[in-house]
Amino acid sequence: MRVLGIDFVVCSIPSGNMEEAVSFYRDTLGITDELIMGDGKADTWTEFDTHPVALALGKWKTPGIAVALAVDDVSKAAEELRAKGVKILYGPQEFPDCYMAAIEDPWGNMFMIHQRKDGTVG
Repeated sequence: MRVLGIDFVVCSIPSGNMEEAVSFYRDTLGITDELIMGDGKADTWTEFDTHPVALALGKWKTPGIAVALAVDDVSKAAEELRAKGVKILYGPQEFPDCYMAAIEDPWGNMFMIHQRKDGTVG
């Protein structure tokens, strides 16, 4: 497996209030970039187009931040990591625009391995 770059960073929104979260990131932090995924209201996933790396907000049960590492092939990367004893939290899973799996490092940090269907990175 070779990491090609970072596609996005995810901030967990355990409160489940996506509209409140989007308001914080826009009004308090000043992020004015457009949303490239989700409507910023009732979604479980919303992404800001903060080039060069997108900022995603996800409704997860626990607070935290995760990084999505771009790879050529998520399925092959997951197989390779599993063979090396890396814990696969979920996936690989197909989404409309990408393939993704979540992994855990030895210290309990979650990462995603991510492959965009259009072949772009970052």
